[in-house]
Parts: sequence; structure tokens; C-alpha cells
Amino acid sequence: MVGYILSGILFVILAVLAVRHFLDNRRLRTLSEQMEDYLTGHGGTIPLSLKEDTVAQVENAAAEMQNRIQVTEERFRQEAQRTSDLTADISHQLKTPLASLRLFCEMDESTHCEQQISQIERMETLISSLLRLEKLCADGYELVFDACDLRALIDENWRQLQPLWPDRTLILEGEAKIRCDARWMGEAFRNLMKNACEHTAEGGQIRVRLEQTDRTVYCTLEDNGGGAAPKDLPHLFERFYRAEDQPVHGAGLGLAIVKEIIYRHHGHITAENGTEGLKFTISLPVMDLKLTES
Repeated sequence: MVGYILSGILFVILAVLAVRHFLDNRRLRTLSEQMEDYLTGHGGTIPLSLKEDTVAQVENAAAEMQNRIQVTEERFRQEAQRTSDLTADISHQLKTPLASLRLFCEMDESTHCEQQISQIERMETLISSLLRLEKLCADGYELVFDACDLRALIDENWRQLQPLWPDRTLILEGEAKIRCDARWMGEAFRNLMKNACEHTAEGGQIRVRLEQTDRTVYCTLEDNGGGAAPKDLPHLFERFYRAEDQPVHGAGLGLAIVKEIIYRHHGHITAENGTEGLKFTISLPVMDLKLTES
């Protein structure tokens, strides 16, 4: 009789433990899904737990981590917005005197008039590029993500550049489809190809290779211009950076804009010297293509 009672008590204890284990696992799965949704930008706030068990400690730690991330993101957003506003104010204040200088130069019959106007145009380009970069860094532009044929996008932007460098050749290999803002991604590749054209001699080649896996699109862009000095490679994406032995081209912001565009698409870009010239490697995540296409 006593044996039956003990067996019954043991069975109840095991049943309670099994139910508790099941409930704890369900809470942990729910928490895992909430964290995954938050990291992918589709979730809301993780609620605090009022229970006093081990799982509750994990739930509350996750909620606290989310709160700290949100506070940090908000501080970063505010700081970036202040920087963007300051840059916009400075740019606006500079545009009026530059326009006046251009007018005076055009009215002047000086032998240096052409050079003066050229320098004014360079300053205007610099101001415009810097303003766009700061606004991009501060999330001032709304990116529209749609399904995109990356090969077709690169080819289209190359056709816009080719009249400026008719002796350069683009070799495009592979296929890839991603979700992206076509206008901004097109500008990123246009800047990269423009940079390659500027640093290759007549008859130069630019080779672009595309490769797609289930999760990632890889793109390499390499020219045959001889590459960059090893000391310059870590600084290529910095604003206004220009190698000492390179001629002056543009505002020195093109590659910085490229890096920010790739970052805004949750991707990564690196630069290294390839076999014949400078080589850029881009990785971009494949995000919900089926959902977009439907």
C-alpha cells in the first residue's frame, strides 16, 4: 500500500516537473522569437516578467538589453541629426556667396576667369556631396527596398558612365538578385566604377563578378590600374582622403558615400589590392526576395 502511495507521489512530482519544463521551454522559445523579430526590425518591445524564476531572469535581462540598445540608438540618431542640421546650415550659408562669386567671375574678363569658375564649381560639388553624405548618415533619406536584378542595375549605370570614358571596358560576370533601393545602390556602383575609370589608363578594364548563395550576394569589382599603396588601403573610405601620388578628382567623398550606402543595405565593403589593380569586395544579405516579388 505504502509503495502505491509513494509511486503516486513520485508520478505527480514527475508530472509537475514535466509541465514546468514544457512551460519554461515555451517561454524561452517565445523569448527567442521576440529577440529575433526585434533584431530583424519586425518586433516590438520585449515585456518585463513579474515571475521569480530562472526564466524570468533571462526574460528581464533581454528586456533590459533591448532598452539599452534603444536608448543608445536614440542618442546616436539625435547626434547624427544635429550633425546633419549643422552641415545643412553651413551648406546653405555658403551657397549664396558662391553664387555671387560665380556671377562676378562670369562678368569679369580676367584671363583667370575659367579657372576661378572651375574652383567655384568644385566647391559647389563638395558642398552638395557633403550634405548628401551627412543626410544619409542621419537617416535623412527614406530608402525603398524592392527586388532588383543587380547585373541589370550595374549595366545600366555603366552605360551612363561610358560616354565619359569611351576607352574603358566593363566585364560583367554572374547573376544576382537582391532587395535594395535601386537609386542609391546604383549610385554606389556608379561611384565605384567612376573611381576605377579615374585610376586606370586608356584601354583600362573593370571586371565585376557576382555570386549569390542562399543568404548572401557577393560582388567583387577590380580594375587593372595598378592598385593603391598599402598605407592608403585602410583610409580609402575616409572622407576627403586622397593618396599623395593621385591627381585631384572630385570632392574626395565618393567612396565614403559608397560605404554608407552599403551599410544602409546591411552589407559590408572592403578594399584590397588584387592581381592587377584595386579590388573592392561587397557582401549583401538576401532579404525576403520571395515576399517582395509576390
